[in-house]
Formats: sequence, C-alpha cells, structure tokens
Amino acid sequence: MKLARKISLALALLAIAVLAGMESLEVRRELAHSSADMRHNHRLMGHTIAGSISKAWQQAGETEALALLEQANRVQGQVRLRWVWLEGSLEHPPRVPLPAPVLDRLRAGLDDAVTDLDEPPGTLRSYIPVPVNGRAGAIELSEPLVEAQRHVRNTVIGTTIATLAIAGAFLLVAMAMGNRLVGRPIDQLVQLARRIGEGQLDARVQFRQRDELATLAAAMNQMGEMLQHARETLAAETAARLNTLEHLRHADRLTTVGKLASGVAHELGTPLNVVLGRAKMISSGEVVGEEVGECARIISQQAEHMTRIIRQLLDFARRREPQRTPEPLAQLVARTLSMLRPIAHKREVALVNEVPEALTLEVDAGQLQQVLTNLVMNGLQAMKKPGTVRVSAEPARATPPADIGGPEADWLRLDVRDEGEGISAEHLPHIFEPFFTTKDVGEGSGLGLSVSHGLIQDHGGWISVRSEPGRGSCFSIYLPRGDTTCQDAS
Repeated sequence: MKLARKISLALALLAIAVLAGMESLEVRRELAHSSADMRHNHRLMGHTIAGSISKAWQQAGETEALALLEQANRVQGQVRLRWVWLEGSLEHPPRVPLPAPVLDRLRAGLDDAVTDLDEPPGTLRSYIPVPVNGRAGAIELSEPLVEAQRHVRNTVIGTTIATLAIAGAFLLVAMAMGNRLVGRPIDQLVQLARRIGEGQLDARVQFRQRDELATLAAAMNQMGEMLQHARETLAAETAARLNTLEHLRHADRLTTVGKLASGVAHELGTPLNVVLGRAKMISSGEVVGEEVGECARIISQQAEHMTRIIRQLLDFARRREPQRTPEPLAQLVARTLSMLRPIAHKREVALVNEVPEALTLEVDAGQLQQVLTNLVMNGLQAMKKPGTVRVSAEPARATPPADIGGPEADWLRLDVRDEGEGISAEHLPHIFEPFFTTKDVGEGSGLGLSVSHGLIQDHGGWISVRSEPGRGSCFSIYLPRGDTTCQDAS
C-alpha cells in the first residue's frame, strides 16, 4: 500500500505541475490579449478624436479644442482624455516622463503607449500625436488596469480550482488503480514470503494480471516448489542416514560387547586357572600344613583381583552422575599422591604437586581422585627407571574435540606428566578404548583410561594426551572454568 500511495502521489504532483504550467501560459496569453485589446481601443478612440481636435484647433483655436476634450470626458468615464505638449512648453506636460524612444515615435507621427505602475493597480497611458501649428502635441488616453487585474484574478482563481479538482480526481483514480495493480499484489507476495519463511512450502499465489508482478509471483511459486522438493529429499536422506547410523551403533555395540567379552575372558582366565589349580591341590591332598594356608591366601588374592576387574567393568558400563561439591584442588592432589607414594618409593619415582593452593573446583572429589590415581599409576608403570611424576594446573584456552563440541573457550587444565617410555603414534588413537593396554601382563586390565575418560566427560570436560616415545607422556584433564574459583591462600 505504501508503494501504491507513493506512486499515486507522484503522479498527482506531476499532473498538478503540468496543469499549473499550462494554466500559467494561458493566463499570460489572456493578459497579452487584454492589453492588446485596450491598446487597440485607445488607438481607435484616439484617432477618432484626434481628427476633431485638429479641425477644431484650426477653426476655433486652442480653447475650443480643449473644450471638446472635456466634453468627450463627460460622455464616457472609463478612459480619461487629456491634451499634452511633447516639447517646448510647461503647460499640459505628460503625466509620466516619456522614454526617449516613445518621444521619437510620437514626434515622427506614430502613436505609442506606456504603463504607469507607480500607483496600484496601475494605468495604461496611450499617446496619439496631433501636430498643431508646427508644434508637437498629443492626446493622452489613460485607463486604470482594475478590470484587467480583476479579470486576471478571476482567471487565476478559476484555474486553481479547476487544477485542484482535476488533480484530486486524478489522485483518487491513481490510488484506486495503484492499490489494485500494485498494492494488493505486493501484499499477497509479502504474505507468500512470510508463509514460506514459516515453513508452509505448499503456499502459492496466482495473479490474473500479466506484468512484472505476475512474473515475480510465478518465480516465488517455483521457489516454493523447489524448497518443498528439497525438504522432502532432505527428510528422506536424513531418515536413511539415521537408519544407517542406528545400524552402525548396533554394530559398534556388538564390537564393544565382543571386546568386553574377549577382555573379560583374557583378564579372568589367568586368575581362574590359579584358583582352580590351588583348589585342586587342596582337595587332592597335595599340600598339607602351612602350604594349605599359602594356597588359600593365593586363592583370596586372585579372587580380589577378579573382583577389581569386575568392579572396573561395572564402573565403565554404569557410570553414576557426579556429585559436585567445592573441593580445594591442591589438597585433593596431595591426598592422591600421598596414597601412591609407597608404590612410587619402591620404583624410585618422586611425586611432585605443583597445583596452586588458591584453586578450588566444584567436582565429585571421589571420581576426580579415581581419575588422578589411574593417570599417576599409568605414569609410574611407564617409568622403568628413577624419575619424577608431576601434577600441575593452570588456566588454558582451548577448543573441545569433535565428540564434545563447542567453540574455543577458557578451561582449567590439570596435567599429569611422567618421564616414562612414552606411547607410540600407532597406539595413541586407541588408549581410551576398553581393555586396550600396552602394560606388561598383570599390571593393568585396560579399563582405567576408559573409565577416567568417561568420568571427565561427565564433568563436561575431556582428557588429551601428548607423548613421545622415550621422552614420557603428559595427560591433560580439561575442566570448565565455570567450575573454578580463586580463594585467598591465607
């Protein structure tokens, strides 16, 4: 509607300008015609009287001739007659100073006229030369321009009213046609665009008119058809991909179950054989006395070993949600390292806590301690000679891996760095898989890193690893900075 109104208003203004210009020209022509008529009337009257004045002057003298002019003034009152001398006398001079070209024409016997505008509404003065006894005289005819101005004013008023009436009618017609030909079609196109934007891709619009708007409507209808076809195609492809993904997940579950079964069979096979062998020795009487107690102790150890394997497997399969509470990170790390120092002492490995005292995390302390225990134990088992395992923490800016997702942000990074043999490049992609291990037999089940990785994911973070064979490894735990607060160390 706004566009239709703008077009209609522009056309109306154009019509007003054209009509005003035409009427202005018409008024000027009327003025010129009126002036020409007045001059012609003055000329006819002047020449008619001029003959009588000249004859009366010659026969009866100046007094009788001027009396004749006065008599003519009494007969009609619109045009005033007066005798003027053009030169040589101060009596009867022209009422207005005459320009030199006018005087030259009058002296040459040609009539002329001037317009006096000194006093509104102005006066037209015509001069008809009448030579008398060798002197240059003339009859001055003066007529006010009141009627001419009244005629002009009436013409202007009538023209203005007619122009406004025509422009108003033109504006109404233009608005009606603009609304029908432009406003309504554009409103329909806007509604169509909104419906398509809201997802109603089956919306269509049809125009009876054959113009650019109809072409635009056809293009938008075609766009809706193409979008609808694309959405149907996308929906079909998405359903197919979801179906394929479900098959892949099922296959992955089967693969995981196979790995778990293989791992459980491998890890439980050895201790079960030991338990079975010791039990047979006891039942057959091969061992007596103190040897029976030793066999019972070995059976108990192997049973505890199998229990730990099953508990780790359950932790991997059924993780509980973390119960978060504010926990001083330095104290949690200190407790973990204190528990592991006897094992580290036997391996001649130093455990160093480099975590700032002022750092507090809102985490599940038991789960984070389990993760730290697994990572530190991995570092101890990877070191075949004396060295140091360091635990440190600092803010870091990082981008989460693809399985976590999200933009680059601020995180808290907790590093566990050892000086062991490192991990080869071919093994790095598999270290978080269940039952995958590079440790010696009896040193690990391959579930520790998998469980640790899952626990950190439950906290909204992830674990990354950097390793170089022969130069040690560094496991980095990334936790959201929103879980950290700084407190006064005192």
